[in-house]
Amino acid sequence: MILGKTSESAAFALFSAEYIYIWIAAGAVFTVLLVGIIIFFTIRSRRFRDTDQLTGGKNKNRFYRDCEKISKKISPEKLAMVVLDIDKFKYINDRLGYDEGDRILVRIHKTLADCLDKEEPFARISEDNFACLLKNAPDKDLEMRLHEVFTEFNRRNSFFIKYPVNFSAGICRLGQCRGKFDSIDFTTAIDRCKLAKKSIKNKHNSDVAFYDGKIREVSLREKDFENAMPQALENREFECYLQPKYGTNSREIVGAEALIRWNSKEFGFVCPGDFIPLAEKNGFVVELDFFILEEVCKMLRRWLDNGKTPIVISVNQSRLHINDDDYIWRLREIVDKYEIPYEYIELELTESVFTEDAERMIAIMKKLHEIGFKLSIDDFGSGYSSLNLLKDIPADVLKIDREFFNGTVNSKKGRAVISSVVDMAKNLEMNVISEGVETQDQIDFLKEIDCNMVQGFYFSKPMKLKDFDELWEKQN
Repeated sequence: MILGKTSESAAFALFSAEYIYIWIAAGAVFTVLLVGIIIFFTIRSRRFRDTDQLTGGKNKNRFYRDCEKISKKISPEKLAMVVLDIDKFKYINDRLGYDEGDRILVRIHKTLADCLDKEEPFARISEDNFACLLKNAPDKDLEMRLHEVFTEFNRRNSFFIKYPVNFSAGICRLGQCRGKFDSIDFTTAIDRCKLAKKSIKNKHNSDVAFYDGKIREVSLREKDFENAMPQALENREFECYLQPKYGTNSREIVGAEALIRWNSKEFGFVCPGDFIPLAEKNGFVVELDFFILEEVCKMLRRWLDNGKTPIVISVNQSRLHINDDDYIWRLREIVDKYEIPYEYIELELTESVFTEDAERMIAIMKKLHEIGFKLSIDDFGSGYSSLNLLKDIPADVLKIDREFFNGTVNSKKGRAVISSVVDMAKNLEMNVISEGVETQDQIDFLKEIDCNMVQGFYFSKPMKLKDFDELWEKQN
């Protein structure tokens, strides 16, 4: 009996051990599966976090990590950061739709993937901004590579839309971006590429700019300008200048354009091209526009009080006014304050305002026209002109941009284009003025095609109000 119990106990122990081993094995398998599932979803989650959901490529965070890995393998002196974007991308979205805009961004991603080496990471870092880390090369070679990317993209893009896309690209050598403990600051590199990109003046073709110390100085100076402008307006450092407009046939003053100039106590005379784009960017241009309008109204009031019949003065208006619900009210408040008849004020709107919200802009123009203001379209021909829009715009004057005009009177095709624009404007019951006129040949040509007015250095530069008064008085 005792022997039988012992055998039963041994068998039970053996069964229990086998059972435990089975549970251990099952637990191990379960643990391995669980760890595998966790690893799978962790990798999947990380890939999701590292992926740009629009292009399917790497996002900004993954791009920075890849840049760090490569900069440890390759000396930063042998690498260059690039940031590129599409010029007037908002216009593309508005004209072609956001879906097509997204497809264009995907095409850029695929073009970069095909044109760059494996050890040259890239990513869409914001909206239409793409960043790339390229192997260093002489300036000309880097420029050539980027222009090859631009050309290849436009070749591919042409299969889908017949719309030319221009790029701007800024380049910064990575060796210029060392931070503490000799580490590379990739955020600084990106920022410096953007500064270089912003310095590009030519907006009609794809272009590339390199970051250097001069660009940094310009950036710091621009910041100083931005900070100083509000106080400068209070201190009356800004002045209103007038540039006369002449009748093409009479060669007499028939109007004038009001322009703003800044004679700073701190910086001296600041060129309009240096501060107006900054004021456009930070919104301060709205206050500058209203300041100039009031200066013009004061002058018109003096003329009326002295028994003079005023001429029409045009005042530039920023595209930023479009989104201001109080815009028309503020305009009328200033003009009514000086009891100026509205027909002596011509509001100049650049062609580019219609790339923002054409319907809203046309509605505002119609209201202004009904009130009695004269309206003109400035810089016609400088951007993406829409001839179809002209039939809906209640403008009195079409102003041909100097870039559109210069250099064309010597070619048969150029003369034909300008002549056609003048004829079209007249058929739409608009007067035409050409700005930037500098030679007698240009005057003769404009007179031949019956352009109404001219403006430019051939006759007169912009001048202070006092000097304009004297010139006009002399003519009369």
